[in-house]
Amino acid sequence: MTDRRLEEALRHLNPSPGTKLWHGGASVLGALRGLSPEVAAWRPYPDRHSIWALALHVAYWNYAVRRRITEEERGGFPRAPSNFPSVPSKATKAAWKEDRRLVKEQHDLLVGALTGFDPSRLDEYAGSDTKTTYADLITGVVLHDTYHAGQIVMLKRLVASHGL
Repeated sequence: MTDRRLEEALRHLNPSPGTKLWHGGASVLGALRGLSPEVAAWRPYPDRHSIWALALHVAYWNYAVRRRITEEERGGFPRAPSNFPSVPSKATKAAWKEDRRLVKEQHDLLVGALTGFDPSRLDEYAGSDTKTTYADLITGVVLHDTYHAGQIVMLKRLVASHGL
């Protein structure tokens, strides 16, 4: 059995290569492609997030939603604090490569969980402690990724205008 809502969520989270999403932008993974650690760590103002911080934030929420969908126990995300994990103090190639790996790993795990999700459960509550359905949770993570992909693209343009 399939459900159009689940199919669309997967199409937006994990578009086929060469697919242009409806909003004209890239997925989070696509938006991160080719970035140097210096560009990823750049912040427009001291109190604003960098691309790197946004990437880790997306990784955390992909992890959190997957955990809820698969009914896994809390805990286990490898970075802290969880919602906006700390960006390394030195923007090295090795650190950026490792954090991009984490983003991709959490993305792939979420896509795998959604691929194996039983569509007949979409309208069930996503746990005994919430009134949020699985459909709402899945739609929310798609919107969250899309929102932050747009921010990343805008930050890439902004950092380029500053000569980096």
